[in-house]
Amino acid sequence: MKKNKFELLPHIREDVYGLSGSSAQILGWQIKKLDIETQWDYSEGDGVKIAVIDTGCDLNHPDIKNNLLDGINLIDKNKPPMDDNGHGSHVCGTIAAENNGEGVVGVAPKAKIMPVKALDGKGQGSLKSIVDGIVWASDNGADFITMSLGSPNPAQPLQDALKYATNKGCIIFCAAGNSGENSDISYPAKYPETISVGAIDENFERTSFTCSGEDLDFLAPGHNILSLIPGNYSIMSGTSMSNPFAVGCAALLLSYNRKHKKYSLTNNLDYINVLKEHTLKIPNPRYQSKKYQGYGIIRGIF
Repeated sequence: MKKNKFELLPHIREDVYGLSGSSAQILGWQIKKLDIETQWDYSEGDGVKIAVIDTGCDLNHPDIKNNLLDGINLIDKNKPPMDDNGHGSHVCGTIAAENNGEGVVGVAPKAKIMPVKALDGKGQGSLKSIVDGIVWASDNGADFITMSLGSPNPAQPLQDALKYATNKGCIIFCAAGNSGENSDISYPAKYPETISVGAIDENFERTSFTCSGEDLDFLAPGHNILSLIPGNYSIMSGTSMSNPFAVGCAALLLSYNRKHKKYSLTNNLDYINVLKEHTLKIPNPRYQSKKYQGYGIIRGIF
């Protein structure tokens, strides 16, 4: 990979046939096993804006279109941020697919998504497109920025953009990387300005593909996650899938806190300190250290 090139983290995709936007709604295992439905008694992410820097989003998908705000296409600025890959739509749906009784539902079904297309149909983008996406999201009122992409190399312009965003009050979540436990956290997740998220499977075990390191903050469901792709649905696995689950939980927290003023939530450390009080430990004693599980498995906030 070229030093200034960013791309989607490797992930597994299996498209689902026979499920449509008019099908009876399916609750993914991550919603059921972590009892996310009970979270909605307190918050559904109302009023929260989340910039998804990815391959865009299916702007017409019935499960997400009503939760989309204006976005931007940094690959072709003359076009809307339509997803021509599938990954971005999957991330958007995992966060905020509507609770409309059809298709699937996201963790924060009333949060709003700002689609930022910084990666092309092959899942590739430049350092400039990622930096421009971060700055655009920051300048346009995003509460959260999420990136399920990466590079093994640091880049000062990227960290400068992250600092710009955090100074604007944005909280940034990034996928930890899918190169396995013997590999360090990828960039931008490795930067201290971000909250990095690895993946667990249906048995609450750490996935074999999740990177390790002291910069890992949390684990979240990232194996066999059912969500959106353009015009359809797909099951995907990767830290790209666990990261938006964590963002959804943070959106529930922020929406709740705006009404009840229970916490001080001004920077990523504030969110880490609250979220780590609502975690589970993975069962395997081999992976109990922070290097392998961060502060634990995010299980919601209530």
